Amino acid sequence: MTTSAQSRIALLCTRNALSGLLIFATLCMALLDTFDLANLTEPATLTAWAFVALEFGRLTPKQRLPIYLLLGAGVVFAAWSWFAGVPLHPLDLLGEHLKLAMLLAAVNFIRLSTQLQSNTGNPGLRSFVTTLGGMHLLSSVANFSSMLLVGEQLKRKQTLSPLSSMILARGFSLAVLWSPFLSILPLTLEQVPGTQLYNILPFTLGLSLFGLAYTLLDARFRHERELDAYQGYPMTSGTLLLPLTLIIAILIVSALQPDLPTVGVVALMALLTPLLLLTLKQGLGEAAQRFGNHIVERLADTRGEISLFLSAGFLAAAVKACLSASLFSLPFTYTSPGVAVFVLWTITILAHLGIHQFALVAIFAGMLADVTTAPTQMAIAYIVATSASMSGSLFSGVNFILQARFNCSGRDILRTNLPYTLVMLLAATVLIYMMHYLGIH
Repeated sequence: MTTSAQSRIALLCTRNALSGLLIFATLCMALLDTFDLANLTEPATLTAWAFVALEFGRLTPKQRLPIYLLLGAGVVFAAWSWFAGVPLHPLDLLGEHLKLAMLLAAVNFIRLSTQLQSNTGNPGLRSFVTTLGGMHLLSSVANFSSMLLVGEQLKRKQTLSPLSSMILARGFSLAVLWSPFLSILPLTLEQVPGTQLYNILPFTLGLSLFGLAYTLLDARFRHERELDAYQGYPMTSGTLLLPLTLIIAILIVSALQPDLPTVGVVALMALLTPLLLLTLKQGLGEAAQRFGNHIVERLADTRGEISLFLSAGFLAAAVKACLSASLFSLPFTYTSPGVAVFVLWTITILAHLGIHQFALVAIFAGMLADVTTAPTQMAIAYIVATSASMSGSLFSGVNFILQARFNCSGRDILRTNLPYTLVMLLAATVLIYMMHYLGIH
């Protein structure tokens, strides 16, 4: 290895370590602030944006473009409100989505205790069902890494079959509907006034089960020949123990202590559970070493998501500043089921045209926060739009992985998932109107 190559590797390791320490400091300070143990919002905001600045050059052009657009639009709205006399506090604008950055950093630690093990089984429908179910549960806590782990086991001849791509895309996107460890549910709880975890979950869990059932029917009638001989990757109960334990623990804590901030509880459990499991398996010394190595070697991998969320939060805060000064007004003064359905379809369509779904949710939720009179209906609209966009849009992170990592063609992805996307949107539309007629707002 040449001296220059060694120097580049050393520089990369140093940057990884510094970035990891910055975002870990952000995580710790934001956790203390979330539980009202210390007032650390401003220093946590500074370290979060220092992380973004240090890692920005390592983002791909595709990752940087939406961030440029979000920051640029945020500067325009912030300048407009400032010239109109609105008192602005830069750190308040920059820290709008600080808690979500905290959550993304914490969830990254779950991969420390994520290991795949499979059961041997006969090919066919049972193999497909168990693989889909396992992928769904694993992705509920392991985020995008679940797609890479499971996808590598399902890959054949450097690509994925239609059924395998269906398992990855829908297994993951349907977990987005209900998992507090994935970003959209915490984002909704933070940004939509009046939302409660237990008010949302019955409906999103129902939609998730509906989506899984539709996927089984879809596989049975549209891919019958492949399904009969399908060899998946059924996971063992040991592999699925971690996601089940985490989800059940969150639900129990939320039920017993509803006043605790859900985002903080999820982040704390995502941080401590892998450390506890590693300690039980390998001892405290080895666990601490792996935990520390993860901070300085792998935590910087959150650069893309954290940069996007902080930028979207900046824009949302700037838009809210304009609304607070009545610089422009919304066409409605309350949220009806018609508004929720309009937002549902608009976000999905715009996401399919290339605008990131999380940014869209942040913008809409920010603009509608003060007029939201049906928080549960609006929450479902935001969550379902995100889920449908993640599986259906060629610009989503899910389908980017399918195309870039597993060589799936965009045409095949659209052909496989477009009917599913329309069915999920129609189901959510019917659900929102049913909620309205039942008096559930």
